[in-house]
Amino acid sequence: MSSVLGGWDSLDPALRRLMRINLAVLGVATVLLAAAYVLGFRPRAAEVDLAVMALSIALLLATAPLSRRHGAPAAVVGLTLAALVFAVGGTWATPVLSPLTALLTMVPLLIGSSFLGRRWILALSVVAVVGSAGVAALGEWRRPEAVSEHWWANALVVASSLPAGVVVVVLLVRGAYARLQEQSGELVESRRRVVEVADAARRSLERDLHDGVQQRLLATSVTIERARKALAAGSVDGAATLLEQLAGDTRATAEELRELARGIYPPLLSERGLVAALQSAARRSAVPVTLDVADVERHSRDVEAAAYFCILEALTNAAKHSGATEVAITVRGRPHLSFAVSDDGRGFDRPSVDVGGLLGMEARVEAAGGRLALDTAPGRGTVLRGEFPPPGRRPTDRRVE
Repeated sequence: MSSVLGGWDSLDPALRRLMRINLAVLGVATVLLAAAYVLGFRPRAAEVDLAVMALSIALLLATAPLSRRHGAPAAVVGLTLAALVFAVGGTWATPVLSPLTALLTMVPLLIGSSFLGRRWILALSVVAVVGSAGVAALGEWRRPEAVSEHWWANALVVASSLPAGVVVVVLLVRGAYARLQEQSGELVESRRRVVEVADAARRSLERDLHDGVQQRLLATSVTIERARKALAAGSVDGAATLLEQLAGDTRATAEELRELARGIYPPLLSERGLVAALQSAARRSAVPVTLDVADVERHSRDVEAAAYFCILEALTNAAKHSGATEVAITVRGRPHLSFAVSDDGRGFDRPSVDVGGLLGMEARVEAAGGRLALDTAPGRGTVLRGEFPPPGRRPTDRRVE
């Protein structure tokens, strides 16, 4: 079963858990009704209900391979179709199930509201309103014809099916409340870290300007003064030599300013996108870089910036601190944008190093709605992984793991 459901592994952990819960609850209800059928409870309605439940389970299982490529929309669409099949078929066969089936038409909306965009939520809202009204009307129309004369038969169908639906809804409500509390706590924590990261970025920029450009400009002013004195003393050759040195220093200062500007926000990133910016960064890297890119299209500015600066920070750390001889950068665009930066350096013990850089990368990825994971240890290199789910999906755990 784990191999069949392996496609759900690409989903957000919370959505994957909800899909498994729905499958398990529907499976339990099917087993209970099948057991009653085997024991002698064999009205026509029970046979139809069993067929409908089996079809719903098949639709849920079919979403697993599709989710690997299309992500959350495929999973929620499959869940919606399964819910509608169960609702219409179950109500047709057993009208007393209409309270349950009307309730189940709302399940896709409850699930999708945390993982899909606005248009998907609007579509699922229409399904919930029209679907619940439709199955309620179908139940009332079928009730005079299909209700069994034996009250215990109707009670058995309801008892084997209704609790399962109620359990699903209760779990969804509890999950939504838990996510709301978690997101509230994350908001407070993210505000604090945004301030910390912004202060750290300003200190880093000030340090780069002070140690680099400012020192070069001071040296330039000294060279200009020496050239002036040489001219005043009539030493034309000495002044020419100093002016030539001054021209070289000016070019070096301009190049350093361009590098600082690229570090703030590279024009190539906004003009041509993430892949082009990474290709440029790989060519300038002090460590040989292998860049492996597939299916990457243009994304929103915040997502591209978060991915680029995290990869650039990891590349800089590998060149400055790890002693790496090679860095591999992998970027994938499907089922959603993800990246990995691995080096063959000496690695490090996370508790023993300053986490300022990690906090900065984490804050960028969180702001774009993604997740970051770091795998490192002394003697075995470092791997940084990040992923950015499609718009509308809000991961439950975005912190560096």
